[in-house]
Amino acid sequence: MAAIWPTLRRIKSSLTITCLRCGHRVVWSREKAVMNLGGHTMPHELRGKLRCSRCAARGRDGLVDTDAAI
Repeated sequence: MAAIWPTLRRIKSSLTITCLRCGHRVVWSREKAVMNLGGHTMPHELRGKLRCSRCAARGRDGLVDTDAAI
């Protein structure tokens, strides 16, 4: 189950990104997630910034899920 965090900068673990369409799964380090998405990004904004690199499904369409520990 996904944990809710105030901003991406505050996560303590890697960020797991999963495509709900094709099942592709990627794990980004905390540093890579902050660099690519911005440390100020809120949880509800996170999925909207992502797209699956395998099938091009978009998070803003509800097809990409994320998980990280605070």
